[in-house]
Amino acid sequence: MTRFFTHTDETDQQLHTLVETALGLMAGVLRPLGGALTRLPAGQAYPGRTAGPAFEMYYHMGNFVPWRGPAWALLSERVALLSGQCAVATLRDGAPKAVAAAADAAAAVSAQLAEHVPAELRPA
Repeated sequence: MTRFFTHTDETDQQLHTLVETALGLMAGVLRPLGGALTRLPAGQAYPGRTAGPAFEMYYHMGNFVPWRGPAWALLSERVALLSGQCAVATLRDGAPKAVAAAADAAAAVSAQLAEHVPAELRPA
């Protein structure tokens, strides 16, 4: 959403993609993960209690570059990283099925964003 509101020379189609991917992340990744995390046990020290997401940001939100190509490459790479982390989490015993669904949804969003990354900025 930050890129949508601070875009530079994106086309109408690219702006539409930004909105679709933001909504896709909210509905396909954050909603299922948030619901699943709040049902996980908080740990042996807290019997009968459940955990919850921290939603801690490890970087400043204003770190997007103004240039369209690199910005889209960064967005696509970050969502691909999110997908990979979710996929790794599915290997843990007792991982909720929502984690696998979130991994798949994030992978689809990353691919959708990657379609707009200039060829010279795509991974080899």
